[in-house]
Amino acid sequence: MRSTTKLFMVFSGMVTGASAQGAYEGSRYQDVWSVVEESPYEVLPQEKVTLKSFYTGLTDNLQKASERTLNTGDDILPPFRKLLHPNGVCMAGTWNITEDTPYSGYFRQGSQGLIILRGSSALTAVKRGEKRSFGIAGKIFPTLDPQGEDPVKTANFFVIDNLGGTYAPSFFDTAMTNDITAVNFGPENLGQTGILAAAVKAFSFAEPMLKKLLTVRQLYPISELGEPSDATVITPQWLKIEGRKGFRSLEEDFRAEVLDTQLNEEIVFDISVASAGLLGLEKPWKKIGFIRIDQAIASDGCDHRLHFAHPKWRNDLKH
Repeated sequence: MRSTTKLFMVFSGMVTGASAQGAYEGSRYQDVWSVVEESPYEVLPQEKVTLKSFYTGLTDNLQKASERTLNTGDDILPPFRKLLHPNGVCMAGTWNITEDTPYSGYFRQGSQGLIILRGSSALTAVKRGEKRSFGIAGKIFPTLDPQGEDPVKTANFFVIDNLGGTYAPSFFDTAMTNDITAVNFGPENLGQTGILAAAVKAFSFAEPMLKKLLTVRQLYPISELGEPSDATVITPQWLKIEGRKGFRSLEEDFRAEVLDTQLNEEIVFDISVASAGLLGLEKPWKKIGFIRIDQAIASDGCDHRLHFAHPKWRNDLKH
């Protein structure tokens, strides 16, 4: 059961209902964020994840979606449904690396760029008191100009807290990393066995490096961002995103909590990295910067148009 549980957060970009996309040419920040702002919710919906939603007749929607999210770089897609992470909230701000690092691209000291985040909870649970598995998908734009006229290619990353879920009272009180081996599996998870098995099957067909993808999401899109094609690229193995201490909302739904927090206090996430440490164990983290959020929204555009491409596994990375 442990191996199947590892699939919860791998599929944060998994979608259905999107048409085939051409070669990715990049996006303008304002175009992406304007789509995210489409149709803000007056009442937060709660979409349920069921095994039935993975299939249409004999068609395995989950497998088709996993193939698409690994092969489509587009930042925005036609309307779709995220199969394992349907309930989310979007945030926008800046990515800032303030400390000296040995890494390249947007891990390099002084790097700044616009960023769009989508926070989510796996499957159906969204309220405090339920076992929620939090995660963040991030999209870094190599520019600080929100009105820039030229499209830019983005770098996406994915971090989670615990694949089996936790009872953390706040979205901001749990560290999220690209090490996805942590599992807090209990009796309340037993009803999810079919969903997990379907996810394993679908993703194994989409990506032959299944076992490695079950344990970590690589970070090379960030370390390559802004670098020339002949540059020496150095990538950290591990990334941690963690909310700073401060105001904590009493809202039960994590999406309402994020929106309420943005109204009352500036949201800041600390960025930490490491290139040592084993899967599932504590890492020698070094804080290298922060993400500052200045906008937040829960909307149809956030949940059904915004897409985060997943990096394919590579064995040639330098750490």
